[in-house]
Amino acid sequence: MEEFDLQSLLSSNEKMLIRLLQSYAQTNDIAIFILNNEDHLQAGIFGELLRSSALAKANKMRDLSKLSINKFKYSIEYADAPLRIVSINQRVGKICVAKDVKNNSSADNLAVMQNLDKQAIYLKYLIESISKLIIKERGIDTFVIKYSMNVNDSIDALEDNEGTALQQIKRTSTSNSSIISAIEFIDNNLDKRLTLDQVSGKVYLSDYYFSKLFKRETGLSFSVYLNARKIQKAMILLKESDKSVKVISDELGFTRLSYFSQTFKKYTGYAPTKYRVEGK
Repeated sequence: MEEFDLQSLLSSNEKMLIRLLQSYAQTNDIAIFILNNEDHLQAGIFGELLRSSALAKANKMRDLSKLSINKFKYSIEYADAPLRIVSINQRVGKICVAKDVKNNSSADNLAVMQNLDKQAIYLKYLIESISKLIIKERGIDTFVIKYSMNVNDSIDALEDNEGTALQQIKRTSTSNSSIISAIEFIDNNLDKRLTLDQVSGKVYLSDYYFSKLFKRETGLSFSVYLNARKIQKAMILLKESDKSVKVISDELGFTRLSYFSQTFKKYTGYAPTKYRVEGK
């Protein structure tokens, strides 16, 4: 397995990127931080923070995945933008900007949010451009960590059973932005014959890393999750429409009716026609 070392990039060339972010944060009176693909803080939060502020407390935590969801609770405005490494065409994390606000209901907060959005996009392109130069100078191998396969044994051992997949996806909860985007893409394209490469490419992750991350966050492999969502929709169509089993199979991107019927029975215990008559 290979993983891009974002912390090494930030600290390279005498911490050029870190110093740039610190200077920008202080000049613009905002907080800036970078998260990796697992929403873990990289190199700290830059900028002057109030001691009592939520961001000052968050600076002591590594996992900031809930920060954007709870921005009103923390009395901040927040924006982020994905960071990509062009030479390997992968998303490696995101640049985040935030600012303490006094009143969550204030109309002034809209202007703050719009300004933060612009700053996040500006910093994204700035960091990506400088990173490109650093990587060209030092070589991509300098920033790639290689792990042996057994690092992910615990993820591979997670239960991945078609018979329980429909119950599993009902309990799925993740705050990882890459996996949320992937799930949204899957749900919007259930009629397509999606592949792991297509979906991982949409969120700018390598297929290997995406596969491991997806299973860790959802408890199911990509293929089992995808089929479970298709079968879930098929169950609704069988009960709430008069469409034939063949039409439903085609609409959900199955190549053969026999394969659809076989998959449906694996996930539900029923053949499609029997489910339409007897299933609950």
